[in-house]
Amino acid sequence: MRTQPSLLLPIFRSDGQRRLLARLYLAPERAVPLADLARELGIDRGGVKREADRLERAGLVRSERVGRQRILRANADSPYFQELYGLLVKAFGPETAVATELEQVEGIEEAYLYGSWAARYHGEAGLDPADIDVIAVGRPSRLAIAGAERRLTDQLKREVNVTIVTPEEWRAAKSGFLKQVQKSPLVRVQLRPSNAT
Repeated sequence: MRTQPSLLLPIFRSDGQRRLLARLYLAPERAVPLADLARELGIDRGGVKREADRLERAGLVRSERVGRQRILRANADSPYFQELYGLLVKAFGPETAVATELEQVEGIEEAYLYGSWAARYHGEAGLDPADIDVIAVGRPSRLAIAGAERRLTDQLKREVNVTIVTPEEWRAAKSGFLKQVQKSPLVRVQLRPSNAT
């Protein structure tokens, strides 16, 4: 079943194609079985196979057979690889990049992207996000967060702003700001459990 293109970077034929490319290109060193991709992306296996076939014919992905499984990976030798990787990182990489950075910061229990980037991610119309807003729930060092913000801003070419809230503040959500954030679109950042202290 064809899904609507994302509003963040509407150059892909469907959201399924964009999600498949982003999944493969944002971790180009990692090959993934087609069946696992279908399960992870929530797309039927036939849909993932059709998109993979198209992308392989275009030279954007590679596949190989290992037993009965078809294993997919980004084609790093494609003449389009660097530019496509850059586009995907800027448009869809914040969740992955933020997770990678915040996993290095002790004291974060959970984190979320919110604001205009999260709204576009969830399909809300609007202008291209100028920045990326993050809520870090926990008690991390402000100095460590400032370093993560700088590195993320350099990597994503968008200003990254991290707001720290304690777990108690997040759960109670008494401030108008936190009430608004929790009612707005959120993208949970998948942190490894070992990050929390």
